[in-house]
Amino acid sequence: MIDPERPRDLGALLRDSFTVYLRHFPTFLALGALVVVPADVIVSGVGLEQLSARYDATPSVAEVAIPAAVAYLVVAPLVTAICVHALLSVAGGGSPGTRAAIVKGFEAFTPIFFAVLLAALGIALGLVLLIVPGIYLFVRWYFVPQAVVLEGARETGALRASGRLVEGAWWRTSGMVLLVNVLAVIVATFLGAPFTAIADSTDRAVWALSGQIVAGVVTQPFAALFATLLYFDLRERKRAAHAG
Repeated sequence: MIDPERPRDLGALLRDSFTVYLRHFPTFLALGALVVVPADVIVSGVGLEQLSARYDATPSVAEVAIPAAVAYLVVAPLVTAICVHALLSVAGGGSPGTRAAIVKGFEAFTPIFFAVLLAALGIALGLVLLIVPGIYLFVRWYFVPQAVVLEGARETGALRASGRLVEGAWWRTSGMVLLVNVLAVIVATFLGAPFTAIADSTDRAVWALSGQIVAGVVTQPFAALFATLLYFDLRERKRAAHAG
């Protein structure tokens, strides 16, 4: 059993995230696949015609931006919502509670989507203006999904809740966010490399899409678990600071 509601340093965050993820690896893969597979097939496979297109090693801006936007607005928030409930179930001494986690995750998706959409618009504006404000806001609003699921926050309230959590700990949070995203990119690149090689040799984009799906299924749940434990870590540190 794991207690999510306690402070953790970086080593403990990584260790406990890996412990929960690997102990219930098939379940978290299934949870990731439930969201990643249909999203990627619909958006990239059908919408961008990668199920039937020839492989392009230099995709257009739209072919990169559209899947990235869907990943940020839909895939990551929904996987996070589901994994939050799975983590709470594990913390209670049970299994990830797949069915209940899925139902509760999907129930929370609508308010999460609108809150994340507001965050995305603010981040995009910050990036367009001076880049640095966009990076600052990305970290400040990183915990919007957790704020919706665990605090019942809505829309701008979720942005404020995430901002309050990160306040005073932006540099520490940004370092951890950077680390987990770099790890995800490394793993995704490693997993996708064989598929990319096949796509290149056969000139079929569907193989690159398959690699993209496998990478997302593997990395998204772990990133969600890490972010949620980091959320609890920041919350407990805030409480301790206020109590002191």
